[in-house]
Amino acid sequence: GFKSLHTGNLPDSAIENGSEYFAATTYTGNGTSQSIVNSGGFQPDFVWLKGRSGATAHALQDTIRGTSKYLITNSTNGEGTLTNLITSFNSNGVSLGDNANTNANAATYVGWQWKAGGAAVTNTAGSITSQVSASPTAGFSVVTYTGNGVNATVGHGLGAAPKMVIVK
Repeated sequence: GFKSLHTGNLPDSAIENGSEYFAATTYTGNGTSQSIVNSGGFQPDFVWLKGRSGATAHALQDTIRGTSKYLITNSTNGEGTLTNLITSFNSNGVSLGDNANTNANAATYVGWQWKAGGAAVTNTAGSITSQVSASPTAGFSVVTYTGNGVNATVGHGLGAAPKMVIVK
């Protein structure tokens, strides 16, 4: 009674072209500054950068926190401040500064870019007020909130329960 896994057995997607909401872009660092253009031609709201040719930290940035705040997934540190990782979120990608983790000369990198909902809005749907950039169509949102040390709920702007949540 099982069906084989292939696209003919999957439900139709609400998104005809996934590159309008997500792009994986490879690039080579130049050691100074450069722009990374995504294939979908969208302004990303969340970007995850990682070196491919060397041991570098993962660098995550989003439009809610802005260009000076970042997260590193492979560290116990919380949010950090740097001004030379992503220097701007552009209409079709991002601009990078001279940080060695994301733009060392001749090193190779990958940048995963997601489109959420643009500028953050205040969300009061949970017991904790959050700032949210959400795309219910893509099923993706970026959320910031300040916890209160007790069990709580946080609004995410998607209109349905998320299937996966990453918290740092």
